[in-house]
Amino acid sequence: MADRSKAGRGVDLAVPRRRFLLVALAVVLSLLVSIHHIRSVGRVMSYRLDDLAGSQLTAQDVTVTPEGMVRVLDVTYDGDIPVLELEGVNQGAGMILVNAGDMGMMFEAEVKPGPVVVTDSVNFTGWEAVGWSLAASFLVAALVCLWNLVWLWRRSWYGYAMAANAGLALFCAFQAVVFLQVMISGDAHEFYDLVMLIISASDRFVWLALPVVAVCALLVSASNVVLIRREGRSVTNLLGVAFGVALAMAVLAWRALASLQFDTYAGTVAAVGINSIVATAISFGMALFLGTSACALAAALHKPAMPRDFLIVLGCGLRADGTPTPLLAGRVDTARAYARAQRDAGHAAPTFVTSGGKGDDEPCAEAESMRRYLAQTGVDDAHIVVEDQSTNTRENFSLSAKKIAAAWGDRPSAPRIAFSTTNYHVFRSYVFAHEAGLAAEGIAAPTKVYFWPNAFLREFVGLLVARFVPLLLALLAISSVYLAGEYIVLLG
Repeated sequence: MADRSKAGRGVDLAVPRRRFLLVALAVVLSLLVSIHHIRSVGRVMSYRLDDLAGSQLTAQDVTVTPEGMVRVLDVTYDGDIPVLELEGVNQGAGMILVNAGDMGMMFEAEVKPGPVVVTDSVNFTGWEAVGWSLAASFLVAALVCLWNLVWLWRRSWYGYAMAANAGLALFCAFQAVVFLQVMISGDAHEFYDLVMLIISASDRFVWLALPVVAVCALLVSASNVVLIRREGRSVTNLLGVAFGVALAMAVLAWRALASLQFDTYAGTVAAVGINSIVATAISFGMALFLGTSACALAAALHKPAMPRDFLIVLGCGLRADGTPTPLLAGRVDTARAYARAQRDAGHAAPTFVTSGGKGDDEPCAEAESMRRYLAQTGVDDAHIVVEDQSTNTRENFSLSAKKIAAAWGDRPSAPRIAFSTTNYHVFRSYVFAHEAGLAAEGIAAPTKVYFWPNAFLREFVGLLVARFVPLLLALLAISSVYLAGEYIVLLG
């Protein structure tokens, strides 16, 4: 990696990473508040006696075994349905018998530490704190991701860190809005309603994002057809088709699992759990894909501020006679136009760094071909640095960083650097520039529209590979919340 003090000052990504500690702190605090609230008021619970609708009951009609475990506070009515108000007194498990004349019913009850009363209705006073805790946790996570996103955007630090924050901000913001809307509106009348909301949160996101992602999948597949016709079959050119097939299979599996019926408790638990994981993974992936696409588009539309000391031009192939292809000429012309605008604005002319080695089917190095092209348009060799050893984009930046460091010398300030590449390639180039220690900004050269969808998908795959472990941990953390909710419902 190049010396950052000479080749370009980078960004300390530890700053946004540390902000995720705020998310952990918010989650822990919200859970502690929930536990405290439930332990304080959760000893009182309401139990609806739907089977005794129309009966006229009083507290004297209720018998608790063993005595002293639960106190019957009152009997209220929701319409014509009696509702028992129970208060936990002593820890233990027992039975509650309700005598309604010729009718009656019996159900199990348990008093847990707190004391908190739990019955098969899984409802207790104070459960609202859980909903508010989830809303607060997702809201803080969304705000921290958005904070990081803005922080990186202001520094023009496009790349996988920005894409991950964009996807996480979108996903967490949606979850926060769902929970806030339900808690504020009062649509959740009991703990069971909240748990069902937790179970369906990922499903809601999938339904909302599916039309957008489906259109993207169709566009990527269509672009793949064009690419295959023009450039032949390759793994990269088949990404869109693979993405469309994978998305269709995932959605079909999600709906198939949701429609399955099982006669056994174990089968029901397994089906609900797997369906939740699938829905969460789909929604999480959709959010990351949309976030990555937005960041890739923003990177291509970004215009670096002037002046720049060095302009790196990335190579991409030559004609048989050694002249630049239209794609490569577009990159050089874009860099020239930027340099001319910089001079017209009264700044010093930048130094061009032509970067690209010689391929097996090329008559000369791409860097040398670009140098000749620049010379023909009046650029003096004194303003051109040739890097002719690189074989890919990663090497373009790592070797160019060394050339720039040597040309810049021991000046106290870091050089200001930009790079010119085709618009669909700008985002990926940012990633490799950062790896080389360059705080460089991209200048997008125009090209055919059909390259864009496949490029977005390629960057999404790159994000999953580069940030696999932290993204997997985030997915597991979210899935665990949904699975815990499902477990509670199924126990009830």
